[in-house]
Amino acid sequence: MALSNAERQKRHRERQKQKLATAAPSLAIQYENVGADLREKLYILIDTENTRREKAGYSMEKMLEPTDFSRVILDIALDENHSGLADKARMVLLGALCMGESSDNEILEARRQKDAALAQDLHDNDRDDEAREHISPLEHYIRVPNFG
Repeated sequence: MALSNAERQKRHRERQKQKLATAAPSLAIQYENVGADLREKLYILIDTENTRREKAGYSMEKMLEPTDFSRVILDIALDENHSGLADKARMVLLGALCMGESSDNEILEARRQKDAALAQDLHDNDRDDEAREHISPLEHYIRVPNFG
C-alpha cells in the first residue's frame, strides 16, 4: 500500500527529530552555552573598551564615561552608537549567527553595498526633486474652463 505524501512527510519529520535528539540531546543547554559564550565575548569587548577609556582619560586629564552591557545592547537594538562599541558588538553577534557561513569581510562588503545603494537612492531623490521644480503644468490645467 502506497503512503500518501503527507504521511511520508510526517515520517520524515519524525526521523529528523530522532536524529536531532541523538545528535543534540539537550538543545536548550546548547542554546544556553551559545548565549553564555556571546555574553562573555561582549563583556570582554566592553571591559577592553573601558580600560582603554581609563588609560585615555588619564592621558587627557578628563575621565571618559565607562560603558556597560545594557548600553551596548540598547545601541544594537536602536541602531545607534552611543557606547562606541555597537559596531564591534554587532560583528560579534553576526559572526555567531552566521556560524562560519559568512566571513567578517563578506558582512562588511554587504554593508558597504547597502550604504552605497542608500546614498544612490538619496542622490536620485535629490535629482527627482530638482526635476519636479522645472515641470510645466499640463495642458488641461492651462485651458480656460467654459462655465457656460
